[in-house]
Amino acid sequence: MLFDALYTNGTFYTQDARRPRARSVGVHNGRIISLDDELPATYFRDVHKLGGAAVVPGFNDAHCHLSYVGQALVQADLRPAVCATMDALLAAVDAACAAAPDGAWVQGAGYDQNYLGNLHPTAEQLDAVSHGHPVWLMHNSRHMGVANTAAFERAGYPGRLNVTAPDGGAVPVAPDGRAVGLLQETARALVMDAIPAPTVADIAAMVGAGSAALLKLGVTSITEPGLGAPAHIGHTLSDLAGYQAARDAGLLGVRATVMPYLTTLHSLDADPGDVAEGAVPRLGLDLGMRTGFGDEWLRLGPAKILSDGSLIGRSAFMCCDYDVDAAAGHSNRGLLQFATEDLRRRIIGAHRAGWQVATHAIGDAALDVVMDIFEEAHRLHPRPDTRHRIEHLSVASDEQIRRVASLGLVPVPQGRFIYELGDGVARAMGPERTRISYRVKALLDAGLEIPASTDAPVVEADPILNIHDLVNRRTSSGADFVPEERITVAQALRSYTVGSAYAAREDHYKGSLSRGMLADFVALSEDIYEVPADTIRNVRVTATVVGGRLAHGAL
Repeated sequence: MLFDALYTNGTFYTQDARRPRARSVGVHNGRIISLDDELPATYFRDVHKLGGAAVVPGFNDAHCHLSYVGQALVQADLRPAVCATMDALLAAVDAACAAAPDGAWVQGAGYDQNYLGNLHPTAEQLDAVSHGHPVWLMHNSRHMGVANTAAFERAGYPGRLNVTAPDGGAVPVAPDGRAVGLLQETARALVMDAIPAPTVADIAAMVGAGSAALLKLGVTSITEPGLGAPAHIGHTLSDLAGYQAARDAGLLGVRATVMPYLTTLHSLDADPGDVAEGAVPRLGLDLGMRTGFGDEWLRLGPAKILSDGSLIGRSAFMCCDYDVDAAAGHSNRGLLQFATEDLRRRIIGAHRAGWQVATHAIGDAALDVVMDIFEEAHRLHPRPDTRHRIEHLSVASDEQIRRVASLGLVPVPQGRFIYELGDGVARAMGPERTRISYRVKALLDAGLEIPASTDAPVVEADPILNIHDLVNRRTSSGADFVPEERITVAQALRSYTVGSAYAAREDHYKGSLSRGMLADFVALSEDIYEVPADTIRNVRVTATVVGGRLAHGAL
């Protein structure tokens, strides 16, 4: 019997401190069985020579909306790189509406008002280019969007009148009482609930398209944060079925850890009387399924919940007013998406039921609220090594970072935010508070193991660009953004591999190129450890191997 394949004549950066480099990797049944000369080439059915290429473990995006990456490929692309002005955005919507079937919804995604003169498109502007279609445009943060008049009418609000914001949301209204078009946070559901939900087959197609796009970038694993709660995040109640259908059809090309949104969990206590007075009931899914259920291709990860909004949308919950709003004479500290007691009940209930919990907390005030809840959860119901997560952790003081470390929490930052969103954040925050925004080195200095992620399609999914920005920390305008928070290539690569596996509780079989680990790795056009820092962005993925098999490129 021969083993499957030997990949040789490469420079493998293994991310294993016991053996940091290797020249060859042997693979059988999707796992690494040998390094270097531990087994001769004659023991393998196939031998692939890599021509000296630098090889790293497959990139693992710890916070990536894979299904939305796929969905964005079939919607109007409104990202700043494509639509740099309001006129360009409206022209793109015009073209999409002109090509759409009669009566169909037209959707677009990726716009950022910080590139549009700090203005969101209005319903009236969209009406002028809609050709009679209902139009919904999702902001790149995915925390807000803009609808036209026809969309409001489909949702039951003719003339955009009498539109009332739900708790945790906002609906700006003109002096004549009409909604101007922007819907923030939970108010998005007012229109989104009227958009026909995708089918299981639709979601499977999105997952497949997203997988194909990410494999080209060297991404072999992702964690999708939030499924099954379309009023908050997710497409339909059947999102997980869409993932399963994608896998059954051979469309799921990357390993996926999926987070059900926390509102999809329900009480596991059969009789309310079983819950002690003052206690929080356990929250979970039917049959007691929780974090870890599944296999190496598709598994349940943490339960996800949003505590606050977005930084560039100025809805993240802050300790003090946003600088740009204060300068305009307005008071705005953002908002919590849930009342504190509701957030507490949901997080502690999931913790009690054995879930890992991932809480989106961007603002520093939200971070304090969430840390208080996690601390109480551990005090009331101690559990070892929970690895509860703080998604984004975009604004944090030194004292807050020390507390994150003391509580054993895992922060999940996004380096690419620095380039694509940094200029807008600096305007919103002001120079004093920008210094505690998008911190990374401070997290490592505190002894934290951190993952790497992009939050795609909020920003580009390309890991090479993400690493470039973690190392260089410059915005799209070329401005330095808190340069003291720069990290090294080695630190960034560890975050993208070992760190992301740790954050998903998968580091026992994923993240490094060691015997027994998954044979997921990426060959690069240049040695990313050796190129000048300001040229990292030019490195390209030439081959992506998943489970020992070539999934993209050539060897």
